[in-house]
Amino acid sequence: MLRLLTSLAVLSALCTCGSAPENAPLPALGTASAPVRYAQFADLEGLFQQQNDTTYLVNFWATWCKPCREEIPLLQQLLEDKTGQPLRVVLVSLDTEESAIARIPALLAADAPDVAAVVLTDEDPAWGKSIDRVWTGALPTTIIYQQQRRFVYRRAFNTYADLEAAVKPLLRR
Repeated sequence: MLRLLTSLAVLSALCTCGSAPENAPLPALGTASAPVRYAQFADLEGLFQQQNDTTYLVNFWATWCKPCREEIPLLQQLLEDKTGQPLRVVLVSLDTEESAIARIPALLAADAPDVAAVVLTDEDPAWGKSIDRVWTGALPTTIIYQQQRRFVYRRAFNTYADLEAAVKPLLRR
């Protein structure tokens, strides 16, 4: 009987070890015209822990960053071109000054009206290491992931072809 219980315990442990991680709650994501604002990264962290079949492209940017603003229309184009595919594009503004935050809706309405948007005002640099251990905070930075596969781009996407090539390995054909 003891041998049977031991065997069942081992079998149970083996069956649960390989189970997929649970999906973290997805935080509220705003729109171009009404970005959701987060003061603490911990409230946004679930965005980087999704375990479903969707590919997530999370772009960190700021209004003062010219390369960031130049790639935003490319993100809108990607979203339009991949309609019907499991792709979620999210812009995360790291602006902290109220005057810059106030300009975000107008800027995004013109260049990325369909892209989800949030503003993260957490100025503690430690949170950046939780999503990319070598990130220095340089902008733009884009994280593209699906479940456990993750790519980090610490540079701007200068062309649509460059952006599309970065997303392609994680999208269904």
